[in-house]
Amino acid sequence: MPDSGASFLDALHGRVEDVLDACTRCGKCVEACPMVEPAGIDASDPAAVVEGTLDLLRGGTGTPEAERWAEVCTNSGRCISACDYGVNPRFMVNMARIAAKAKQGDEVVRRNAHRYYSDMSRGTRVISRLQLAPEVLTRLNPPLRPAGDYDSPPDIVFYTGCNVIKTPHIALLVLEVLDRLGVTYEVMGGVPTCCGIQQFKQGDAKTAGRVGWNTIERLSRPGAARVLSWCPSCQVQVGEVALPAWERARGDMPFELSPITEYLAGRIEDLRPFLVHPVRKRVALQERAALPGVMAAVKTLLRAIPELEVVELDVPVVSTQANHLSVLPKFKAELRRREFEAAAEAGVTTFASIFHACHRELVKFQPQVSFELLNFMELIGESMGIHIPDLYKRLSLMGDIDAVVADSADLIAAYGLDLETVRDALAKDMFGGK
Repeated sequence: MPDSGASFLDALHGRVEDVLDACTRCGKCVEACPMVEPAGIDASDPAAVVEGTLDLLRGGTGTPEAERWAEVCTNSGRCISACDYGVNPRFMVNMARIAAKAKQGDEVVRRNAHRYYSDMSRGTRVISRLQLAPEVLTRLNPPLRPAGDYDSPPDIVFYTGCNVIKTPHIALLVLEVLDRLGVTYEVMGGVPTCCGIQQFKQGDAKTAGRVGWNTIERLSRPGAARVLSWCPSCQVQVGEVALPAWERARGDMPFELSPITEYLAGRIEDLRPFLVHPVRKRVALQERAALPGVMAAVKTLLRAIPELEVVELDVPVVSTQANHLSVLPKFKAELRRREFEAAAEAGVTTFASIFHACHRELVKFQPQVSFELLNFMELIGESMGIHIPDLYKRLSLMGDIDAVVADSADLIAAYGLDLETVRDALAKDMFGGK
């Protein structure tokens, strides 16, 4: 196979040329972006911000407003529906960020991307092993198999993404639902099937392409026509970046990729007979903007639960996951405050995350609020009579690295984990650098 990174870049450059040809500089994407105001971007002339962005794509210097816009993009996708000319502004801005970071030089970009990815992969490896026995971890993160090792194609491939296994109860609940529905599936995820977004966000598009295309090849091995994603970042990165580049370069689309929540909502009548236990709760969701179909699907699933009430909150809906909002920490904290305040005023019993990265940040605030903080899959599990404990939340609420190490001593020994590595991963990942 030729250098996948170089082929990926060629395909991306072709798409960039399409953007440069199609964009009319109307500025509607800037006007629709929810990050412009909190980022302090001067958008009095939105067309100028777009022109600066396009200049970056042409290899020019761009403008400070354009660079700032690219820096704070959280992939909310509000810009996509605002464009009347067939441009995907989310892709446009992501490519502008890569162009802006290229000014640092290739070596700096690669080093930053490698460090970013390494921290994620180490945290995933350690945090998951502090919660799961080896046989359970293997169920969620099975070893890769060669393409010829599958007797027949499964109904679906469940693509978990890199790090949902930090909050393993979420993915395990999904598997229980698939089992009840009688779906045949292969689980693929973990670091070996990274979507490439870690490198892409840091500007290393070539490595992102190599990683993303390797993952596409691996996801296609079982022969399923349909791959269902859990992670919204993976859905955007593979679905809007890696797969279109693959198709442009290689002329085929190896599978259809869509969010698993949309698949489950599409099978709501098959699922309904299993939702037998009433869940007497008023539930508000921590909604995200990147994949509106997922938000609608989750509400469809929850509204099928007997006696559960879904409460709508009047708060901004932005971003892909909570970690994307870290580019504007004050805005992120203010949004969370508004969410909690609105939930309390609405008298909810439950404030539910949708995605795993959001969940990891959310549960740390449990002692500060009067309602329970959980993931929506726990509500589905409750109605189906399935309980899988949220071990991440339990460990996180210990609030102390030594306490977590002591509690996890048996698993640390079982996996032969280095204590120094465990402590460092906990400090950076679970306790925010404490």
